Amino acid sequence: MNFLEVGAWEKQKKILHGFGMKNNPGDKITRQDWKGKQIVNQGKSLPLISLKQVHGNGIEIFRGKGQEAVTPWEKEGDALITCVPQVAIGVFTADCLPILLFHPEKQVIAIVHAGWRGTALGIVGKVVEEMAETFACPEEKIEAALGPCIGSCCYEVDKPVEETFRRNGLPWQFFSSPRGPGKWSLDLQRANSFILEKAGVNKNNINLINYCTSCRSDLFFSYRKEKGARGRQLNFIALP
Repeated sequence: MNFLEVGAWEKQKKILHGFGMKNNPGDKITRQDWKGKQIVNQGKSLPLISLKQVHGNGIEIFRGKGQEAVTPWEKEGDALITCVPQVAIGVFTADCLPILLFHPEKQVIAIVHAGWRGTALGIVGKVVEEMAETFACPEEKIEAALGPCIGSCCYEVDKPVEETFRRNGLPWQFFSSPRGPGKWSLDLQRANSFILEKAGVNKNNINLINYCTSCRSDLFFSYRKEKGARGRQLNFIALP
């Protein structure tokens, strides 16, 4: 699998990271294809850790110290945090938003899977809070990278989505636009950027990769565009 990197992090020696892409239009890559495998990046081979994603706000901390890398694969959750070097933490996406978090001074990393449900539940804000409480990471020093996902150009949602956002106290009008009776376009990157800033992350530390996975289904797996396609791109971050 090919990977995109954030421009602002390209010269960052303290982390390895990547947002996955298709190798070719015929690819069909899933989470199970990666289980037990290693990521080879910049000459390093790292065991991959991932969770059973359930579109919620569950967070797991990987501490190493005898904890087997394969164990998290059997746990449900949509975010991983670690300070353990030489392991890659990953999420799988095909329209949902992958988010990478990194605190340079504390050497703590996190990865988040945020579809509309996880976004409405404020998962990325909860991860920032966990990084601050458990690892003493000042929120304003946390750096974030938001990867390719379905864009507002293609992401049409309905009344139950709007109601869920409002019920959770999120300003729906800030990251949605009307698209017809009971229909809206939703901007996942903007919504999660808002949640990150509300959690204390400096706006200047939030980096975006502006690809719509639906528009560019030649480059990325898109569940909506490909009508339930099996393929998923792997997104990862690691402390080398």
